[in-house]
Amino acid sequence: MKKLLLLLLLAIVGQHVLAQASLEIVLLDSLQAPVVFHPLRISNPQIGYEKQAETDAQGKVQLDGLSTSGLYQIEVPASGFYEAQQRGNIALISDKTTTVTLVLGEAVIAIDAVTVRAGRYQTINAINAEVASELSVREITELPVEGRDISRALYRLPNITQATGFFPEAPNVAINGANSLYTNYQIDGLDNNENFLGGQRFPIPVGFTQNITALTNNFSAEHGLTSNGIINITTKSGTNENTGEVFYVTRPGPAIDSPSPFAQRDLSGNQVRDGFQRHQLGFGMGGAVVKDKTFYYLNAEHTTDLKDNLLNVPQLGINETVEGRNRFTYLSAKIDHHWSTKFRSSLRINNGRVGIERQGGGLEGGVTFPSAGNEQQRNSLNVALKNTLVGEHFTYEGNYLFGAFRWDYANPANQSPNVTVLDPSGVTLAVLGHPGYVFDERENTQVLQQKLTFYRGKHRIKTGLQFKSSDFELFGGGNPFGSYLVQLNSAQLEQLRAAGVGSGLQPSDLPSDVQVLNYSTELRPNSFTQRQNILSLYLEDQWSVNARLNL
Repeated sequence: MKKLLLLLLLAIVGQHVLAQASLEIVLLDSLQAPVVFHPLRISNPQIGYEKQAETDAQGKVQLDGLSTSGLYQIEVPASGFYEAQQRGNIALISDKTTTVTLVLGEAVIAIDAVTVRAGRYQTINAINAEVASELSVREITELPVEGRDISRALYRLPNITQATGFFPEAPNVAINGANSLYTNYQIDGLDNNENFLGGQRFPIPVGFTQNITALTNNFSAEHGLTSNGIINITTKSGTNENTGEVFYVTRPGPAIDSPSPFAQRDLSGNQVRDGFQRHQLGFGMGGAVVKDKTFYYLNAEHTTDLKDNLLNVPQLGINETVEGRNRFTYLSAKIDHHWSTKFRSSLRINNGRVGIERQGGGLEGGVTFPSAGNEQQRNSLNVALKNTLVGEHFTYEGNYLFGAFRWDYANPANQSPNVTVLDPSGVTLAVLGHPGYVFDERENTQVLQQKLTFYRGKHRIKTGLQFKSSDFELFGGGNPFGSYLVQLNSAQLEQLRAAGVGSGLQPSDLPSDVQVLNYSTELRPNSFTQRQNILSLYLEDQWSVNARLNL
């Protein structure tokens, strides 16, 4: 607790930064020469931001520490040599520099004629050799994304493919063909990794996503901690304009599904077949608490999957459908407060509750009874505090994150022995009781970041450190209530069949004199507690040699 309070104090006292968003504006004339010492105006009326600036000797204006809320506008006034130019609807991305290049047309005086010129506008990366691709909020909204799951949207981006290895719930995004377990996930530039087996700690839904950026090669040293690619999500923020959405989406199931001989996968990565249904509902809303100063955004989304398995035991005359249910609930809230034109704070909270039921049966039929059913639970929490201080020639950042994750892989519906039942011929007849194993992982992660970006002539120097501390607890092993392998004789089998037990068969329903072939119990379950501390330092110098060359 003392450590947590100390890290919070360091993050607050530093009066540091929101995940950095930067904007570089380049003015060129029709010959592609820089337009130097020319005034321009940058504004964001949705959050009450406005700044007057002037291009330098390379025709550039560099702005750091900007908010990702709202859309920015650039206005270049007319002068004796150049026509006026403007560009709007510029969205910024956390931990990324957006470059906007404007080509100014020469001022023309025409008599008895009208000259019309179209402004030229570019937002390509002219800063460094970073290889990245992105999806804007408009593209995310317009694309058909299964289950409002952003990982399904990533397959549209270059260098990203769907991964199918390891276990059903394993991360499904591979970058450059690398191991999907090592794909790095961030929200607003802060850690969002399940640090034990990989993947997202909090699976952020579409409704809270402003931008998705995939960094695949040559990204800045400030990211670090991975030799793989990075998926960075910029979250939505409130503005002076009240916005919101309410939705209900359903996949009715067999009524409209076309038949398929192949099993599909649900949002957790597990296979489903006929009878699968999905119901999703939620809302998002954002606005201003105090105009131009305090903004909020709230998002809540819930998904229920209904799925059918077949329990098929001819020896007992059982052929029944076993219904199961998955539930996914994601809650997010964000508050941004502008203390002044140079200092602002942001608090973000994400909470996820996921339950994936294994109800028994199988896709094509099975002998696992509902009494051996269990539920996989994946619960997550993110609390991120960010502060931004922008000086005349520097930007100072201080970020703090607390993340928690609980993964109970098989929470049993039945705290009892697990029993495998054989018929007289030795064929498995039923699997009953406890699932037979325990895997329960808990993880608490704290991240403290300190960053400084400052300018010295043509040099933009970025330096910083990150301290990441993760506490792991893992408890695993066999069934502490015991595991039985038993065999029925013909009379006992006929007795069970006559009783008509159906899918409700329990271990206690077996004859007391059933033959026990094997018995085992877990006397020493494995467990460990470990802490992992990672300290990272970086120094990066970006040298703008001239208007056309950065090193």
